[in-house]
Amino acid sequence: MWGAVAALVAAGLIATFALTSAGSGPGGTRSATSDTSGVAPSPEPFPQVTADAGDWLASFPDVQVTHRLAWGPTLEQWAAAQADARSMSLEDAAGQVIVAAWNSTDAEGAAALVSDLNLGGVILMGGAIDTATQVSALTDKIHAAGGDRDWGTIIGVDEEGGSVARLGGVIPTMPGFMSAGAASDKESVTDAYAGQGADLQSLGFTTDYAPVADVTAGLSDPTIRSRSAGSNPERVAATVDAAVAGYVSSGIVPVIKHFPGHGSVDVDSHQGLPVQKKTLAQLETTDIVPFRDAVDAGVPGVMMAHLVVSEWGGEAASVNPNAYEYLRDELGFTGLAMTDALNMAALQSNHSPGEAAVAALAAGADVLLLPPDPRAARDAIVAAVTSGDVPRARLDSAVARMIVAGRWQERLASEAEARNAEAPETYARDLTVAGATVAAESCTAPWIGDSVRVVGGTESDRAHLTAALSERGVTVAGSGTSIGLLGGDSSALNADIVVALAGPWGLQSSTATTYVGIYGRSSEAFAGLVDVLTGSAPPGGQWPVSLELPYDTCE
Repeated sequence: MWGAVAALVAAGLIATFALTSAGSGPGGTRSATSDTSGVAPSPEPFPQVTADAGDWLASFPDVQVTHRLAWGPTLEQWAAAQADARSMSLEDAAGQVIVAAWNSTDAEGAAALVSDLNLGGVILMGGAIDTATQVSALTDKIHAAGGDRDWGTIIGVDEEGGSVARLGGVIPTMPGFMSAGAASDKESVTDAYAGQGADLQSLGFTTDYAPVADVTAGLSDPTIRSRSAGSNPERVAATVDAAVAGYVSSGIVPVIKHFPGHGSVDVDSHQGLPVQKKTLAQLETTDIVPFRDAVDAGVPGVMMAHLVVSEWGGEAASVNPNAYEYLRDELGFTGLAMTDALNMAALQSNHSPGEAAVAALAAGADVLLLPPDPRAARDAIVAAVTSGDVPRARLDSAVARMIVAGRWQERLASEAEARNAEAPETYARDLTVAGATVAAESCTAPWIGDSVRVVGGTESDRAHLTAALSERGVTVAGSGTSIGLLGGDSSALNADIVVALAGPWGLQSSTATTYVGIYGRSSEAFAGLVDVLTGSAPPGGQWPVSLELPYDTCE
């Protein structure tokens, strides 16, 4: 089975290793030993380390006890990346840690931005997306603009699925990540994200700012909700690990977000600065659980949230050295630490564009994502390093991580080429079925006959469902089984079958004989819904959040 192979390969690619001390100082010789906690061994074991790698070891004072290397470089590879970083001019190094937004189909303009500022990369926004051919031409230009550097250029996208999907109409749109959280079979999650990763690779992307590792608190959570895998930290952690494995097996760098967890704050950081009301001890048993687990599994990228944890001080985690210190020293993360978008109101309300970029870099960020003015951010970094406010060594460390991660991704992509050619095209539909959750008076399928009527949802929702039903020979008319579509997280309906297209909380206020959650509203999601309702595929999900419904879950 293709998915099982992908999962095994991914496990090997993100295997973790412990460094144990043979000396007490950063120049002492250390040996690398395999971590035998059930993760497949790496095909490239770490060699003994000499004083040449001292800068890497000095970055992690606890390395003499145990330390995991997230993305899998050898220490010699790290030393080579540091040498490359130090050889750059200050202006080029400052540009390298910036990933700017690009929101236009103008490929020449995107290439000029990258080459003029020596940017580390770009993230393509909705306005940059039209057709597959156009996107491929755009990413080709951006890659070429990076010149002859052998670590490439980050070309990223926010392609979570559900409500955050930039590539709709270009590749299949996944349901919200809550669908993956609902899926009982986590191998199906790995399969789906390996399939999505293969499509991203074919378009020239290197990075997806996904999956979401936040644990949602439900309706009090204003921005994450069905973007999260659910409300149980352990189940969320297992889902995140499964998705990360799929991305890595396809050669895509996944970036989990939003550390230390955005799902339990009551302010949207796009609009203002949230303050986390939980203590750090409480976070460690809830919101931080998926991040800790993903770090242990070898995730290569973590995005820092714009939210305040009081025990770390009054600054947002994204610009707070205490947050980065916790991520590095407490969780043992050695991969790319990047900010959430620097153009969000949580930072822009009290930082100028240049100030936010400098503050994040000084705090410990390796990647400065979406500064509102990339040139102003680059120039502010140059000025801060020149004045001594930010040590050049801090900038070099960030650039070196970009380099070593880029080279790692290039190897992953090359190794994944044959696997990606075999990836199934139905991954979004398949994940919808795997995560579809049903509670019903009768768990015997089919739940619909030859004729149905559709109520609720948007005009687009009803059109997608009608098309999917018609393909299966089901007539949509003014009679028959009623299917009610809940488009909002808390909306309610009365129908024979009520389907949650986003979060499932509104099902509790609805009246039906069959309750369904599919957590998505793309054409692929509706096709999966019809597979379930007609009985051609069994629903594979459990409710990812606590609900009070009159019927048990169908299994």
